[in-house]
Amino acid sequence: MTTYLHPGVYVEEIPSGSRPIEGVGTSTAAFVGYTTKGPVAEPTLLFKWSDYEQLFGGIRDLGKSEIGDPMGFAVYSFFQNGGTAAYIVRTILEDSADSAYGFLVNPADSSQILRFTAINPGIWGNRLRIRFEAKADFPGYYQTGIGVMENDEFKEQERFTDLTLADAEAADYIESKINDASTLVRVDVQDVSPYFLGVSISQSLAAVSDFSGLNDRNMTVTVDGTPRTVTFANDEFDAGSSLSNVALRIQELVRGSVTANNAVRDFVCDLNNDQLVLTSGTRQSSSSVAVTGPGDISDASTLLLLGLANDGTERTGQQSLDALLTNITEPVALHMGTDGSMPDQAAYSSIFAAFEKLRDISILCLPGQTWNTSAERAVIDAAVAHAEKMMSRMIIIDPPANEELKTEKGVNDLGFKPKTYSVVYYPWVKVANPFYNAENNPGVPSTLLVAPSGFAAGTWAKIDGRRGVWKAPAGVETSLLGVAGVQFAVEDGEQGALNPLGINCLRKMPGYGPVIWGTRTLATRADPEWRYVPIRRTAIMIEQSIYNGIQWAVFEPNNHHLWASLRANIGSFMDGLFRAGAFQGEKAADAYFVRCGLGDTMTQGDIDRGQVIVMVGFAPLKPAEFVIVRIQQKVAQQ
Repeated sequence: MTTYLHPGVYVEEIPSGSRPIEGVGTSTAAFVGYTTKGPVAEPTLLFKWSDYEQLFGGIRDLGKSEIGDPMGFAVYSFFQNGGTAAYIVRTILEDSADSAYGFLVNPADSSQILRFTAINPGIWGNRLRIRFEAKADFPGYYQTGIGVMENDEFKEQERFTDLTLADAEAADYIESKINDASTLVRVDVQDVSPYFLGVSISQSLAAVSDFSGLNDRNMTVTVDGTPRTVTFANDEFDAGSSLSNVALRIQELVRGSVTANNAVRDFVCDLNNDQLVLTSGTRQSSSSVAVTGPGDISDASTLLLLGLANDGTERTGQQSLDALLTNITEPVALHMGTDGSMPDQAAYSSIFAAFEKLRDISILCLPGQTWNTSAERAVIDAAVAHAEKMMSRMIIIDPPANEELKTEKGVNDLGFKPKTYSVVYYPWVKVANPFYNAENNPGVPSTLLVAPSGFAAGTWAKIDGRRGVWKAPAGVETSLLGVAGVQFAVEDGEQGALNPLGINCLRKMPGYGPVIWGTRTLATRADPEWRYVPIRRTAIMIEQSIYNGIQWAVFEPNNHHLWASLRANIGSFMDGLFRAGAFQGEKAADAYFVRCGLGDTMTQGDIDRGQVIVMVGFAPLKPAEFVIVRIQQKVAQQ
């Protein structure tokens, strides 16, 4: 409060109490699915298709499969049909993918190695090449080109000049300069010793299914010159024992009780796919692991295909380092990148948990997860549970491919859950195969099947922008782009069976082409109050807008001034929606109400508990699903 201490003119600013509420966006989608490029489990907001092509690799070529790349086509059809913003999340089975890498010896310090690693996992990184050169006119400085080989010619995509390797604190140090700016690779200047790996590697053991034959056998593992006898007991393994059990037991027996010998104490026996990898516990050029056996019926190394006598691989530390560097070409090729396996439910659940911090998502799609197998249904159920928890987004569920729905029984047999935050579109869509070429690639299908969720999500976004979220995203206005046909034709009879069950159909309408011809949630029968998609989404928009717009009220004095301010600000927001045509009613009093006050929405007990309660109601617009024209003949009267 201003203190008046001397005569004069005082200027004071008095708050008006007007705090306008802004409507939240309703068109931001999230696509979670399998890709072979891009950051893993990291939501990335994109605004156009070319961004997806650059960061996530575009549409994958799946060869002769009749179903197109689920993730690529979903995102493409979203942007093609009116989508403007989408979070893209690449999901794979945890730890199943590797990033491509390549090495160079530090020309300024032979005890160091430069490791170039693709910025994210995937086979895509195996195409990368690194051209590393000293600058002749500036001794001690280097330049790096990063690109790919095309027709035996290096095509540079990024270039970094004036790089130093000597001072890690310098602004031009290679790590800080490349890692801060490159969208393709990361570089690490590392000590060379971790790559001095003395190893013994078995042949593939994929054909061995029963390791009980190792019982009563033995072999000698010599680590950096120290022999260690490995003897398996007569009941060591049974028919159910796995190769990982064998690896763990070898490691335990080699280490034994030795503590002074670092090579033995830190010895590791691990798996690389179906091969045993025995590694010395030291990191020096002379480190080594050698496996020998007695050469008789008790020889365990013959069954495990370990040692030079059994055509296994053995390398000293220096040989392991040389193996990394001898394949270096100019430019250096990155290698060993892998795409990873399809994700499981745990991979999706971790992403849904991350989505709880992203409140602007309003449409959720799971390309590649259809209501087909129990595993896929578990993922979809987790997504629906997430949507119900957040109360700010809806999930579009894809039905199984090649599943024709004609009757109520067919839909009931699928067992969709009657949830108000979930929507199903049917059937799948046919699109032109971008990889088909009658001359160069005639052996692949000319059209591919694509799930309908991406088309629906794009249409939602387009109608939101043109007409508002309260307009049903269906009808002749929703003519779909990029559709060559639909997998199953839906006529009036089929739709008459599907529509009451909340299955929204894609149909070809004469004069309009393929359109969305339905706007219902799966709660059509179980919760008819939320039967229609636009009503559910309008309620979400209002709830989230008010939630964001009245945060200022927290910790304000809970009295009539606060109640009046809330009524005024929320009422102004609702009136704006009414004037935009979001509600039924010829006048505002018929369209909405906002109530807040003692004796109306609150008791003194509520106020004593620190609660202020506002009641907001609205009369939603319901789509004219059934336009009925009644015709009567007028009988001539005399």
